[in-house]
Amino acid sequence: MLGNELRTQVKIHTIILGFGNVGQGLARVILKKAAYLRQSNLEIVVVGAVETDRDGIFHSVVSGSGLDIMALLETKRRTGVISTYPVAGGHSSSLELIEHSKAQLMFETTPTNLKDGEPGLSHIKAALTRGVSVVTSNKGPLLFGLKDLRRLSEENHVGFAYSASVAGALPIIPTGQYALVGCHVKSIEGILNGTTNYILTEMTNRGVSMQQALAKAQQMGIAETDPRFDVEGYDTAFKLLVSANSIMNTDAQISDVKISGIEHVTPELVQKTKMTGKVLKLIGSAKHIDDHVEMKVGLEEMQEDHPFHSVNGIWKAVMFETDLLGEITLLGGKSDPELAAGAMLRDTLNLVRESQIPFRE
Repeated sequence: MLGNELRTQVKIHTIILGFGNVGQGLARVILKKAAYLRQSNLEIVVVGAVETDRDGIFHSVVSGSGLDIMALLETKRRTGVISTYPVAGGHSSSLELIEHSKAQLMFETTPTNLKDGEPGLSHIKAALTRGVSVVTSNKGPLLFGLKDLRRLSEENHVGFAYSASVAGALPIIPTGQYALVGCHVKSIEGILNGTTNYILTEMTNRGVSMQQALAKAQQMGIAETDPRFDVEGYDTAFKLLVSANSIMNTDAQISDVKISGIEHVTPELVQKTKMTGKVLKLIGSAKHIDDHVEMKVGLEEMQEDHPFHSVNGIWKAVMFETDLLGEITLLGGKSDPELAAGAMLRDTLNLVRESQIPFRE
């Protein structure tokens, strides 16, 4: 339960930008947790959704009284686009939906663009400027505008949360911002990419090559057709950068992170390491060194007594070193769109607790 914060029934009118795997997962999560939300005197009302097809054409649906989420999901499954929803379907753009929907909260789940963060960056800026709180799973905008986006949320007195963009369900950002409040976080270290961890696990346990393990990961759907951002360490670096900038109060750029990946790892190296009782993991680390934070991504040997030694497959992990609470380690957070959607609901409820979403009773 949310506790006694909500003494009367309140509604959050929301819009969903992007209706791919995460957007649809979010819709299913809202349905799944509807009874829990009602018991907490809270209702999430989806009043609009928008997506683009492969040709860049916008497909949208809007209803001031709220959409039937089950019907919206069925429409998407049956026709492939949401604009064939029984009523109020059309071709409004994302920015038009933000401007005219009168939503209190925007879920931004459009595909990640690691070149310039668009269009997600413009979506989030537009929403925050209009006094709309934002929850996103899109790390692209955070790489290019996190400081400005946080400033906009403060200036406009609305919430901005993005824990789903960093290792999905693993609560790295909430732990750093809430559970470790009052602490000086000396370092953050983690296995932040499930694909590379799966590949290294396969190489360790089955003796296969990196290419063979990658091919299997692609067949299973846990690796992209173009996996370079994963295997070359960039996805880990992006998540590390967002984590450090959010928790360690840095204002670093991706160019500040030293990055190396697993693309040149051989079965011989993996098995040689295994014979010593150690395992290889791709680790992202951010550490306070004197008056700055040093960030790097690279292959490291994990001793048997290290918490990361037994983190296998698509699981992730993070360890915080703090001055007041010592070392805190979190394990879990396998890659899954519905788990990322669950993280977005988690962010939403935390914004509710902090009264960072304007309610309508």
